[in-house]
Parts: sequence; C-alpha cells; structure tokens
Amino acid sequence: MTSARSGAGFLLAACAALVFGVLAAYGSGARAEEKGPIKLTFNLPEGTVLQYESFNSLNQNFSGTDAAMNQTSKVEMAYGAAPDSLGASRVDLKYHEVKSSLVMGGKLMDWSPPLKLEGATIRIWIMPTADIVRFDPGRGIPGMSSPDDIQEIIDAWFVKFPEGELTVGQTWTEEIERGKRDDGPPAAKGQMVYTLKKCEKKGDLEVACIEGKMKLDLNQDTGAGTLVGEGKATLKAQVALVGGYIVELKETIDISGDIVSKDPITDKVTKRGTAATQTYERKLKR
Repeated sequence: MTSARSGAGFLLAACAALVFGVLAAYGSGARAEEKGPIKLTFNLPEGTVLQYESFNSLNQNFSGTDAAMNQTSKVEMAYGAAPDSLGASRVDLKYHEVKSSLVMGGKLMDWSPPLKLEGATIRIWIMPTADIVRFDPGRGIPGMSSPDDIQEIIDAWFVKFPEGELTVGQTWTEEIERGKRDDGPPAAKGQMVYTLKKCEKKGDLEVACIEGKMKLDLNQDTGAGTLVGEGKATLKAQVALVGGYIVELKETIDISGDIVSKDPITDKVTKRGTAATQTYERKLKR
C-alpha cells in the first residue's frame, strides 16, 4: 500500500498562487530504556480522546518574493469504531480554534486560509500499520476541491509502522506515490526511510523515538503552474508504545524547483524558481 505523504500540498499551492497574483512535552524526558523487540501498532482503545496542539508553517520564496504562512489549531483525536472486516479501525479528527497568518514581503497580509478547517471533523479508517485506507471530511470542508487537498494534512498525524517486530537501530521504508497520471509522472514519488532510535519514558507513557528521512521527485500542480523539483524531509516522532498514536512529532520538508506555466494562447513556457520549507508539528496535551 502506498502513502500520500507528499510534502507539496495545499499550503504550497495556496501561497504560490497568491504570490503569483501579487506579482502578476508531554512531560520531561527520561533516560532511554533497554527493551527487547517491540511491536508498533496503531490501536486506540475504546473511549480514548486525545487533545493536541498543532502547528503548520510554510516559508517560501517564489520568483523573488518571500512569503511566510503560519497556522495553529487545537485538534481532538477520538476513538471512532472497532476494526472492520479488513482490520481498519475508525478515528475522528476534530479541529478547533484554527488561527492563520500570512506575511509577504515583510508585510502582514489580510489573509484567509484556502481550507477552512475550523469545526471540521474528518473520519479516518486506518490499519494497525497506520496505513490510511480512506477518509471522509463529513459535510465537507470549505475550500476543498478534492481529497488530495487534505491528504497531506491527515498523513502528518500518523507514522507508518512495519508489519513485524522492531529492535533499536532497525530501519523500514515507506513507499510514497501521490497523484498518479496516465500521461506523465505522478505528483510526488519517493520514499521515507524510518529508524527506531530508542525507547524511553515520557511522563507516564512509554514511547518509541523514531526518525525519518524522505526524498521525493515532485511534479505537483499549483495555482500558478506545475512545481517541478524535489523534496527532502526529516521527521522526528515520539509514538506511544501502547496505542501507536503520536505523542510529539516534527516534520520539516525542504522543497526546491521551478513553477512551470504555459501561456494558452502563445504556448510560451515560463519557469519561475521557487524554494520552500514546510513544517508540521504535533504535540499531545491530553
């Protein structure tokens, strides 16, 4: 099963389009625990409700103009239903108190994010390995044109697990492919390599400390054209040994390439250089 963790999602598309228009912890850390093989499984016990603080940011230079978008929110992750016949359980993500800002060229802009997540509840069906089978945005999210618009947001709430047991130092790989096309390359293709670094106590929780490195080839449509380039990411996550949910996560994605557009009348192709750093942070507050 492939993931849709892309690293070039709606934030990049929104800011690229906007610039184009203008131009044209939980607790304290403790000692590492010596543990034998562990089995990581995503499985929220019935009745579980987890409270998170979420932070997303995008810092981008597009055709010489700098833009920085920051968004914070409070998110509730709750048990939804027991596993179905395929083994996929349901969890619900509910967004509260979403706040967003945009600074462009050093000036605070009058800004409304392209996706209105405030009050949205997204239902997700997820396998024990944290592979997302499907998701449902409920009554819909204002600004969402297709499931791809929120796929990246959802991916950043989970860390992919291998099928078998793990020991400290062991690695595993997640294959990534998003936006398949019949007449060209997918929107994003590459892989994330994870490593189990250690297990430790985090407050009253036992956690697995996981690091990941990702490389992607990008051919992503944006509001200003097609982003052709590459993405590189680093991920650090602390995952509860019992339940498999995120206790703390930070993922940083560096993107570089060109926004390629074509004049529909003259067929003239224009390339504008772009570079961006996208960050996702999640922290369990309970």
